[in-house]
Amino acid sequence: MHCFEETKVLPVSAKAMYDLVMDIEAYPAFVPWICGAELLEVKTNELSAELTMDLAGTKHKFQTVDYFMPHKLVEIRLLTGPFKFLESVWTFEHIDDASCTVHFSIEFEFKSTMLDIVASPLFGAACKTMVKTFEKRAVSLSGLRS
Repeated sequence: MHCFEETKVLPVSAKAMYDLVMDIEAYPAFVPWICGAELLEVKTNELSAELTMDLAGTKHKFQTVDYFMPHKLVEIRLLTGPFKFLESVWTFEHIDDASCTVHFSIEFEFKSTMLDIVASPLFGAACKTMVKTFEKRAVSLSGLRS
């Protein structure tokens, strides 16, 4: 199993960061390894989505169910795809109207040993840049400079 987590204070509100993480259909515009994103179903405090990731020219689709508490938490769990296991959590802690603490964690393992050997370093590297990717997008949308 591969794991990564990061906590960082960001110069944007908890609401802005939460809204950005929840804007799944916009991911292809700013998350480098995501080339497709579609919401499948939205319910109260839960949604399902299908993402297409591009790892070194090889595309893989996976579906997740995301549980959320507005402006506080997004919990992501695997439904289908090339992973044996995938769970991720974003938390957002309000500091003031212009800043928040963001915590991101992810655990994953690909189904096949071969895919795990080949794709894990690429996917792991993408996970390690996740908070920075979302921070850069949030700062860009807010008009601030990072």
